[in-house]
Amino acid sequence: MKVLWVSRHGILPAQAKFLMRKFKSFKIEFFRDKVSSAEWLVKNVVLPKEIDVVIPVLPLSMVARLVELGKKLNFEVWWAQMELLHNDYEEKCQNFDDDRDVMVPGLDSEGKKIWRHYRFKGFYRIKEVKLELEEV
Repeated sequence: MKVLWVSRHGILPAQAKFLMRKFKSFKIEFFRDKVSSAEWLVKNVVLPKEIDVVIPVLPLSMVARLVELGKKLNFEVWWAQMELLHNDYEEKCQNFDDDRDVMVPGLDSEGKKIWRHYRFKGFYRIKEVKLELEEV
């Protein structure tokens, strides 16, 4: 089993443990560069490396296209569900769990530096990305 991790963020220990339990034997490839399109990623990384599962942190439109391509080309796209616990801390939270959590720096509405505290909740296979639109 080959997994492609597409994110500038590394894999959390809890995420790695899940993959080890799920697959027993697997190889993970990391792609941290910018992705120009889903097609480019598939042509230059997914197909040549014979990837079975892509776990992307990309814009929704690219994720949707990856899902479409995955159906045609026989690879899955998974979502790493991260729950935002809070985004108002000026320093590391006391409830930070090294196994499941990540703190992402950002700015609040007044330009003050804050930390967004996310916790890994699980992986989900993306079967479809659907936008239901209404003209305004």
